[in-house]
Amino acid sequence: MNYASLEDMQVTDATGNCTVMTDDPDHPLDTYNAETAMNEVLAAEQAAAQAIDACEQEARASLHEAARHARRITGRTNERIALIHQRVRLQIQRHLRTAERTARATDRARDKEDPRVAVISAVVNDLAAHLTGADSSDDTQTD
Repeated sequence: MNYASLEDMQVTDATGNCTVMTDDPDHPLDTYNAETAMNEVLAAEQAAAQAIDACEQEARASLHEAARHARRITGRTNERIALIHQRVRLQIQRHLRTAERTARATDRARDKEDPRVAVISAVVNDLAAHLTGADSSDDTQTD
């Protein structure tokens, strides 16, 4: 028996089962029917749905782990930034103290080098005392 196409090989019985006739009685299409095909399709759909569910669960777990890892990295980064800020702040304070000490020492050295500064300072202090009335050395005040 030689068939031209698969449709020529199909025989449908009274229950709707479709049997495919071939020249080989051991060929799997001889016993293949619509119910078997539907069951295979349904089983494949169920297996695919289970695989999709498993992939979704794995994706959610990966996403959760990635978020946890990102939070941990962010926490460590923030700690490092805070430590760097603290170190820089302390370093700046040390530099400012050093600069202030240097400025005071420079002012003192300049004052020692120029005797006029002491005279001007004394005159300014006497004038300030006289203007504020704190001058006790002068008993006569002129209005």
